[in-house]
Amino acid sequence: MGIAFRLRQLRWGQAAATQIERFETIHWDTPDYRLAAWDAGLRYRRGRGWRVTLLEEPAGDGVHRIDVDLEGESESPPPEALRLLSGYLGDARPQPAARVRHLESRRAVGEVWCVHQVVSLLVERRAVAHARRVSVRTRGPLTGTRRALTALHRAGVVDTTTQPLLAELVGPDAAPRWRSARLTPASSVAQSVAAALGDYAARLVRYQALILEGSDPEGIHQARVACRRIRSALQTFAPVLEPAWAEWLRAKVETLGADLGAVRDAEVLLMRLRADATTRGLEAEAADRLLRRLEEERARARDALLARMETPAHREQLDRLVAAAGRPALLPETADLPAVEVMMPLVAASWRKLRRRAAAIAAQPADEDLHRLRILAKRCRYAVLALVPVLGEGPAGTGALLGELQDALGEQHDAVVAGDWLRQAADPDTAFAAGILFGVERERAEKGREAWREPWAALTLKKQWRWM
Repeated sequence: MGIAFRLRQLRWGQAAATQIERFETIHWDTPDYRLAAWDAGLRYRRGRGWRVTLLEEPAGDGVHRIDVDLEGESESPPPEALRLLSGYLGDARPQPAARVRHLESRRAVGEVWCVHQVVSLLVERRAVAHARRVSVRTRGPLTGTRRALTALHRAGVVDTTTQPLLAELVGPDAAPRWRSARLTPASSVAQSVAAALGDYAARLVRYQALILEGSDPEGIHQARVACRRIRSALQTFAPVLEPAWAEWLRAKVETLGADLGAVRDAEVLLMRLRADATTRGLEAEAADRLLRRLEEERARARDALLARMETPAHREQLDRLVAAAGRPALLPETADLPAVEVMMPLVAASWRKLRRRAAAIAAQPADEDLHRLRILAKRCRYAVLALVPVLGEGPAGTGALLGELQDALGEQHDAVVAGDWLRQAADPDTAFAAGILFGVERERAEKGREAWREPWAALTLKKQWRWM
């Protein structure tokens, strides 16, 4: 069947014209496909310019991809593209890696596009490999597409795949290599620890591109979470790790985590207080005067973080961190033991620490006590989540409840931090606005002293820990 005929068979409730387009793309990468290895990319299309794919990852029923379009001549990538991709490339320079020809047919129904592509890999202008793809695309999240997907299935043209197009055309050399190996209940300690630490370290690399690009605060948030999870994993798995190696890795991560935290804390506080100012109807000018200092703090922290990330020393450190996390130094007597056998007692120990701390909480707990409880809840959650790849749904459900507890305690802590900042920042010109917002945060902090008890009660039910 012809391509247009295939698309005309899809009945989505209304007539839609088919658009057909032909074009070529030049994919740039290193000889060992460093960008493709991380699900990133750099390509040039005549008339459209350069596109940088910062990262690509599964999201619900579809794929979430973050792209940046740049202008520039075809002979060499724009400097900004190389800067954004520096975490993936290191000191290597990309070069033309694959020339691809596209024959693309599109049909639109409302906000949904059905796209059918025949893509050919060209070598000296001759097609040497082909791939055929049918996809559903939207400008926003992939929602409300059930009818479209049903029509595709009925037409027999849907075979879902997570394999990137370039890997399908070029072969295994261009396949992503950052994902951890799949684990089973029979996996060893060495495999499980390497998978956990390797996954967190990979996140640092993948989200650096978002941090350098700067428009999405999720990049800094996810990179900071990765630092925290590495530190937590080192603490949880300490009994099976070589102490000197674990301390070295912890020191490397803590330095980067502190820089990320300075930016993230300022961003969260600024978003929080701006939302409060809008909700309480504060004049924009009064809110701007109060929050100007916080904006300056965030800008200084971000400048310092970017200056660090753009140095050769940082790129070298990141490479060493990823390599070390993928090959953890384990005590010889534990490395080959079953992960479940060794990790269960470690998770149990983390849960006992959390229970003891919660039992000691007074009826009217101090802010410091709740903050410490939050830290232990976070460590316990990360320890439990480390077992999800091995045991599946059991620890996943418990980890979700621990997440609810962590969120409740985190909201109380954030309210306390916001109140402290407002007290320190207020001056005669901003005292009124600061007082209004301080009242909001104080009310939240007081509610938070009790809000955590509900998720805690659910977490202490025996059924939540039957998998242990």
